[in-house]
Amino acid sequence: MATRLYRPDSFLRTFSATVLECTSHNERPAIILDQTAFYPTAGGQPHDTGVLNDMAVVEVLERKDGEILHILHPQAPNLDVGAVVTGQINWARRFDHMQQHSGQHVLSQAFVVAANLDTLAVHISADDCTLDLSTAKLTPEMAAAAEAEANRVIYDDLAFVIYEVSDADLPTIPLRRPPKVTGQIRIVEVKGYDWSACGGTHVNSTGQIGLIKITTIEKRGNETRVTFRCGGRAMRHYNLVNGIVNRAANDFKVAMTDLEATITKLREDARSQYKQLNEVQEKLLGYQVAEWVARAVPQATANGEVKLICRLIDRDPAQLRTMAKAIIAYPSTVAALACVTDKTSLCFARAADVNLDARLLLKNALESLDPIARGGGSADFAQGGCVGNDAKRVQTALERIKL
Repeated sequence: MATRLYRPDSFLRTFSATVLECTSHNERPAIILDQTAFYPTAGGQPHDTGVLNDMAVVEVLERKDGEILHILHPQAPNLDVGAVVTGQINWARRFDHMQQHSGQHVLSQAFVVAANLDTLAVHISADDCTLDLSTAKLTPEMAAAAEAEANRVIYDDLAFVIYEVSDADLPTIPLRRPPKVTGQIRIVEVKGYDWSACGGTHVNSTGQIGLIKITTIEKRGNETRVTFRCGGRAMRHYNLVNGIVNRAANDFKVAMTDLEATITKLREDARSQYKQLNEVQEKLLGYQVAEWVARAVPQATANGEVKLICRLIDRDPAQLRTMAKAIIAYPSTVAALACVTDKTSLCFARAADVNLDARLLLKNALESLDPIARGGGSADFAQGGCVGNDAKRVQTALERIKL
């Protein structure tokens, strides 16, 4: 089994190794080496990338037998067993993962110290890192306290100490979580602060994490997911947010410290104006409907005279229902409304004193537009739609309605 060079030295960037096996994985070439500094995907930490000689290593996995597969670019040249290769780690990716993984150790323990909360699961992706915590009631204040505690540990620049212990020695180690393996257990200790059974790569001291910033808090059933970023990722996130805030403050011509109050006022003003606009629109709608009803010619039916209001309107489909209700508030009226956007929407309704079936009227109109179109509702009020947006066809279908 390959010697894992990254375990004693996470800062090792180059190494030499001998090819033990040439194989494949999902139709991609892969090799096994006698020793490697490439970290395979494990424990929530993504794999390393880099090169072996001039061949790109695109993925690193651990097989069930414990061997490490170095998966190469599909166009990599063939290698022979026994060949000596030189490996070089993609250091920017490795150090980023080291910052995130090390920061996760510190932040998980900080949540224990600040809020007595255990970490149930960890995930590190290319953009964000997450902790799933053992509570559904994490408050912003609790998260802020844990973040402050984690960054205090960074400022203290505590050493990461790595060693192995046997199962018999485990009771003497105050592990945050019990290990998933037995035998010789690799312990990663944040000196005097946190103890974890872990096979990942880590920085030498907490100061190299740089910064820990919690970005979002999301309730997930009985748990809470905390998204965070460390080191370079946290700095890039700060630069992004700071740029957005500065540009917004400049646009509004206010100081950054006044931006929140400015946005709050604008939102309140917008809500007030939106309410006023709706009130005006409702009045205009009332006037328009009154005009339609006044101009409609009554039609003789078996149950008396009825005014049919057929209109193809230039409005949002959601407003059809409101307009239909306004029409049938008048006695002896039937509304047959349609609008055309990326599709056709129809709404048919009858006044309470009209003995007609709105569903049947809708069904007949839809059949003339699209035989497979469907609608639903009651005899009083029915809605439906169909694909297509030919306004002329829709107008023709409305004109052909017979009561």
